[in-house]
Amino acid sequence: MKHDASFKGDLQAELMRVLWTVGPGTVEAVRSRLPEAQRSAYTTVQTVLNRLAERGLLERERQGKSLVYRPVLSEAEYVSSSIRRTLSSASSSAKAAALAEIIGSLETAELDDLRQRSKAIEDRRDR
Repeated sequence: MKHDASFKGDLQAELMRVLWTVGPGTVEAVRSRLPEAQRSAYTTVQTVLNRLAERGLLERERQGKSLVYRPVLSEAEYVSSSIRRTLSSASSSAKAAALAEIIGSLETAELDDLRQRSKAIEDRRDR
């Protein structure tokens, strides 16, 4: 299934954040985890979750009388896909500059984690 890996609003992004953090949930379970300032009406949350499902970003499964929503992509897969899509039409020099800016903004612990992940990828390629 093809998915539209972009959010069209703050509520959509917040709902995805809840599902990535907490795991699968019903409308009310997701709604109750929203920050107070973004705790929209039940029907609004339900509508947005259904739209995300229609766009292929969420799966929904009936459990009893409720629908349970779960992300199709992990947060890391979503971010990676978004970055690849954004960089796909950029020149090689623009891609390199953008990635260098991103890497340059990382904290020391994040850089260490990135080095370990890069090494693991390199090791897999060498096999």
